[in-house]
Amino acid sequence: MNTTASASHALAVILLGRGAVYAASEAELAQLAAHVHARLQAETQAQGMAPAWTQIVVQPAFVDRYQPALPEALDACQAAHTVVIVPVMVPDEPALRRWMHKLIMRWSARRGAHANTPRLIFAPPLPEAPQLAETLAGTVRQLLAAPDTADVPAVVGDDAWEHDPKGWSSVPAHSHHVLWCMGPRCAAKGAVQLWPELARVVRENPPLKKRLMLLQTSCQYPCNHGPLMIVYPEGAWYGPVQDAGEMQAVLSRHVLDGEVDSVLCVHGRPALPAKAESSCPAPSPLLPPIPRETSSGA
Repeated sequence: MNTTASASHALAVILLGRGAVYAASEAELAQLAAHVHARLQAETQAQGMAPAWTQIVVQPAFVDRYQPALPEALDACQAAHTVVIVPVMVPDEPALRRWMHKLIMRWSARRGAHANTPRLIFAPPLPEAPQLAETLAGTVRQLLAAPDTADVPAVVGDDAWEHDPKGWSSVPAHSHHVLWCMGPRCAAKGAVQLWPELARVVRENPPLKKRLMLLQTSCQYPCNHGPLMIVYPEGAWYGPVQDAGEMQAVLSRHVLDGEVDSVLCVHGRPALPAKAESSCPAPSPLLPPIPRETSSGA
């Protein structure tokens, strides 16, 4: 349930998960949020909770690779009296958890001294939840006791499980990789929202589309420069890349003109080497270089 909390005695719960490339991650976390919301509402009406919340909101959020990121989720819940952030991730990463605490503090500080900041609670890691082991054990007991529980062969059925599609053996033609960081810190700086813009920039530029393969990565580590993008095989690191205009300019200049954008380049060669002087490995015989359409930078 993504309704913005607006009541002075509202309770907001943020379910914080790890993202994935596919939209299923959003749907699954949203479904879990709906179940938690219904459970909290039922318990409030049946037993009463202290204090008596006038509204309960359960908001999904993602640490990385999907949106909304935690700052956006906190924005949606900013009018609540109390916000409880519940990590639903296994395994727990203590360093990541400590950074999330810092991120929450920075969000609170940006609101200013005069803003009505809610009480902020960060729940213990999911593996420490006392009910988790019993819930999992109950799932096992239920499956074993149910007479209609299907085993794996029955689930697979007639699906051709012996081999994967032949197309998975084909390497797409390309001359450059663009590695776009979707780690937690870049995600908090807008990298997840920018990923569709990066795909659009490449898709709408035929010369770039012929040469580039876009890949998402986890944390690339120089987080202060995020959102971060690396272009290979030359190994030029660019950041912060903050909008479609910068993506278009950096990639066109690097890939089509053979020049490094010195303003946004934070690591790598100050200039791209000439082909005769390049120390990069030659392209695979399966992937011959794509003929250039212009002589610029050749």
